[in-house]
Amino acid sequence: MRSIAAAICAVLALGAFADATQNAQTSSSKNESSVTIPLNDYETLRKTNENASATVIDTLTLGGMFKDRSLTITFAGRSVGTRTATDVIRDAGDVTLSGCTGDALLTRGGGKGSYQLIALAPSFTMKCDVRLAGSDRLPMNVQPAVLAIRSAVADGELVAGEEKDDGARTYTLVRQVVGTNETLAATATGRYLITLLPDTTSFRYVIQVHNPNRSTSPLPLHLVSGEHLQQIDSNAPYEVKDGSYVFAMPPGDSTITLSGELKGTSFAPPVAASLQYAVIESHPLLRPALQSSPKRVSTGETGITTQYRGALAFEIGEKERIAWSVTRLEAMRTISYAVHNATHTFFVPANGPILGETEFALDNQGAPELVLPQKPEPTYVALQNEPVLMTKNKAGELTIPLSAGEQRVMVQHRQHAPQWGVLAANLEVPRIAVQATNTHVELRYPAHWLPLWQSFATQVWFWKPQARTFFTFVLFAIWLERSLFFLRVPLRRRAIIAALLAYAGGVIPTVLWLVAIGCLSVTLLWLASVRSKWKPVHAWLAAGLGIAMLLLIVVYSNAPLARSKQQASYDSAATAPVATDTAARADNLKSAGYVDATTRNVREQAGYQGLPAKFELPSGARSRYFNEQLLAVDRPQTVQIVLLSMTIVTWAAAALTLIAAWLLWLERATIKQLLREKLADSGAPAPATA
Repeated sequence: MRSIAAAICAVLALGAFADATQNAQTSSSKNESSVTIPLNDYETLRKTNENASATVIDTLTLGGMFKDRSLTITFAGRSVGTRTATDVIRDAGDVTLSGCTGDALLTRGGGKGSYQLIALAPSFTMKCDVRLAGSDRLPMNVQPAVLAIRSAVADGELVAGEEKDDGARTYTLVRQVVGTNETLAATATGRYLITLLPDTTSFRYVIQVHNPNRSTSPLPLHLVSGEHLQQIDSNAPYEVKDGSYVFAMPPGDSTITLSGELKGTSFAPPVAASLQYAVIESHPLLRPALQSSPKRVSTGETGITTQYRGALAFEIGEKERIAWSVTRLEAMRTISYAVHNATHTFFVPANGPILGETEFALDNQGAPELVLPQKPEPTYVALQNEPVLMTKNKAGELTIPLSAGEQRVMVQHRQHAPQWGVLAANLEVPRIAVQATNTHVELRYPAHWLPLWQSFATQVWFWKPQARTFFTFVLFAIWLERSLFFLRVPLRRRAIIAALLAYAGGVIPTVLWLVAIGCLSVTLLWLASVRSKWKPVHAWLAAGLGIAMLLLIVVYSNAPLARSKQQASYDSAATAPVATDTAARADNLKSAGYVDATTRNVREQAGYQGLPAKFELPSGARSRYFNEQLLAVDRPQTVQIVLLSMTIVTWAAAALTLIAAWLLWLERATIKQLLREKLADSGAPAPATA
């Protein structure tokens, strides 16, 4: 028993060992034949084995007969890849396809009269019955998937239309009546446009044809007016026979368009038409004179669109001829651009040349350039906010090339004027050959200059004190005069001293404060001398008077600065052009020194290094505006200015202060005597006598 058990165990062990060996060999063989690649590469390799999905109809065949209503349509083609619906026919509204048999499936498309085909086999043939809605015509729009179309209809003619941009093409199967020779002639309507140009004569013939037959009908065109044909637009085929163009017109309505050059000076219709119109138009430099008299009609009645004004329209018969002669006209001398606004801005610095900026807003209708005189000297030119290379003609004048339409030209310039404390000059204004509808002139000055006289065209301005400044001057002079009256200064002398010190105080703040302190001391002394007569109301009046005097001193000490600021604001509000639109507001911003982002970008991106540089005009401390309309251009346009340097004004005020001080020094004895008396009466110690 033990030997049998040992034998069985040995057999089982050998079987297990054999199975393990076989499994190991199998796994090793599998590992040796497998390759591991990324998932994306695997998808790419798998897609290379896939076929492209496409369905092509090699031939679309029409069969049967109109007579017994047995028309059929057969599709034969091939398909690969995924079976998708393919458009085959569209716009067949009067056609119904049914009873289809074969290796494909026909379904209706999205629109009316549209059909789609689904292939059920790699190579397929499908035949369908055609039903017409009571018509002897089978129209259809065959899609690009159909490569060829054939007709086997015994009593029908297949007429091909014009191929569209997407490859689709219109076909019409027209029934032919067998056993009759009656063919109606095609009717035509002609519209002929003849354009007379300075160097040639062009024509454009549009002939609308109606063919009432069910088959093509010939239409001959005889070009008998010396036409040089350049282009023919028509969906009907044609051939040239004996110098004539014979078109095979399809059934229905179609159009023939001919264009080219006309060599002669007469015109006759190229076709026998039931209704024909001819329009002769001419360039503005040409004037046609008719040598024949056909029936005249209005241009709107012909339905022909013209390019030039004054066209002549005619209704002509089949054998009529229009003849003409051409007279060349001479163009009159006219302006080619109009100037809406001319804006001139000048800045007069304390030293150096006078800077200016001029901007023209014009509407150009054909002028090649804008010409500016040599004076003032130009330094920068910009067209539409872009810098332009500065060029000049033989006469030395600045030339600026112009484009058509609205233009903005900006020119910066400078001119010299002698300055010796007083500046008197005539500023040249850039002048062009066309009157400007509105001319604006702005004068800007720093605080260094005091304008005495300014004029432009018919407007004149001269210096005069403002009402508030004059009133303050008068009050301060009265206070001085009353103070000197208290000090017993004679009338004539105290009037002169009060006027001189009041003027000097308005120019030199230091003099103002010294004089004000003296007047205030005299006022306090006077109040002390009459203190025995005081009442409460007098105290309140004295306090109010003191506050008023203090305010008067503060206001008058700021008079020079206030005058300059108020002068600029008053002039701007009184005479400056009102910014009523975006362009005007932009002009005001630019005149204030603002530079927009567009101008800055143009400067940064300008690649040509020969362009001029632009300077920015300061806003100035004082300004003045002038406005004129339609100034004459046959005479110089200048701005007259007379300016006084504030340095001279200041030194004059200092000299007047010394004169007033000398006059006071002459009255020193009287003033000392009065002070002793007033101080003695008040119980205060008297000042020592020199």
